[in-house]
Amino acid sequence: MVVGFIRNLWWGGDPDKMNETSGLTLRDVYAVQTSWALIHADASKHGLELFKRLFRADPETKTFFKSFRIMSEEEFSASYLFRAHAINLMASINQAVTHLKQPELVIVMMNKLGESHGRRQVERKHFNVTKVVLVGMLQDLKLSADVINSWDKCLDFLFEHIFAKLKIF
Repeated sequence: MVVGFIRNLWWGGDPDKMNETSGLTLRDVYAVQTSWALIHADASKHGLELFKRLFRADPETKTFFKSFRIMSEEEFSASYLFRAHAINLMASINQAVTHLKQPELVIVMMNKLGESHGRRQVERKHFNVTKVVLVGMLQDLKLSADVINSWDKCLDFLFEHIFAKLKIF
């Protein structure tokens, strides 16, 4: 009884109870947030790496960036404009990850991302490639299978609400 009380006090509730809105447990949120801190510590570097891997995995995604579509990898890596976009991507992910305990807020943020990307004709398939690339980067950090699973659930939650607005356009 005391152990359960202390556990719930530490976690802010039952760590294994799934949030009905996000599908994430408090353990999932903790795993995502703590592992994200490793990446976000050097957001510029990891944001650039994410885009490089994305463009290699799906060259079509590069066509969404008018200013960068004809640049080589070395050129856009040196571009402050591109670095700023990479940091914006990382900031968006950071905002979502930071607020996972408030999933209704995250839904609004992801809906806005869906609307803005829908206007640019970004499709589900492009986000799905992004997910594969991001999970690959996380696996390169040698994170546990449980942490990767938490990220998978988190990205499913985020993308569900991006996709809800992508199909409007």
